[in-house]
Amino acid sequence: MPHVTALLSVLEEARELLAADANDFSWSSWQNRDDALDEIDTLLSELRSGVAPRALTLHVLFGPTGPIQEVSLSSGWGDAFVELAERFDDAMASGNADANHQSAPREACMCFTAPTSRLVGVKELGLDNQLAEVAVLICQDCGQHWLRYCYEVEAFTGSGRWYLGAITPEQFATLTGEQAKAVLEGLGWYYYGGSYFQGRNGRTSGTVMLSP
Repeated sequence: MPHVTALLSVLEEARELLAADANDFSWSSWQNRDDALDEIDTLLSELRSGVAPRALTLHVLFGPTGPIQEVSLSSGWGDAFVELAERFDDAMASGNADANHQSAPREACMCFTAPTSRLVGVKELGLDNQLAEVAVLICQDCGQHWLRYCYEVEAFTGSGRWYLGAITPEQFATLTGEQAKAVLEGLGWYYYGGSYFQGRNGRTSGTVMLSP
């Protein structure tokens, strides 16, 4: 899988360039601006969901005489495309290098060693029937999805706690807030932490503790 953060940045910048009203799409495979943005948005959605877009599709988009370059040349931002294409190549090469050095890329990531600041929010699922806050995060380095479950009883000091478990893209696609606790309890292990545990964190499994 390519380097997630770098490729997201490249696609987001490509989208910004393609969204300009003055662009000329007549020499590209896209019919118009909306057609181009739809394709880029689909790739961004896949990547944010932990699904690697097809490498061939990406290489066609960013390759010489590909649709992005055709739009750039007819719209006056050819130099910006050259820089963007170089960053695309770096993102793809970085991901391939990581894969070559790791037999199990995701499990070897630091996010499987300890909770990490490299996790960013991808979807808020609101409150469940226990009034716990539920969200899904994604690791910027390996693309792994993490289910976060935060619970606190305001009337009790030191009752705040959070749980964090690795889930699959398939679980993420259908997950609801009400299912979150059961999904965590069904995992082989998950992280825990917070004031309820006197600031400690670690791994556990089984029942998610919600008693004050």
